[in-house]
Amino acid sequence: MRTILQTLSISMLVLTVLLPSLYLFDALGEVAMKWALLFVTLVWFAVTPLWMGRQPPANRHEHRSR
Repeated sequence: MRTILQTLSISMLVLTVLLPSLYLFDALGEVAMKWALLFVTLVWFAVTPLWMGRQPPANRHEHRSR
């Protein structure tokens, strides 16, 4: 799950650079770019706190003794 969240988060960061670049070269309209950037930003802010600052589990199959 952590890997999926990290991949999604990094993808959103890449899109924050790619979308304005597409607009710069007239491959994307201004309104479409703004809506896409809003969506990308919201997804990034929703996903990133779920994995950032947490240590990955050392061994997923290890059982805790109580």
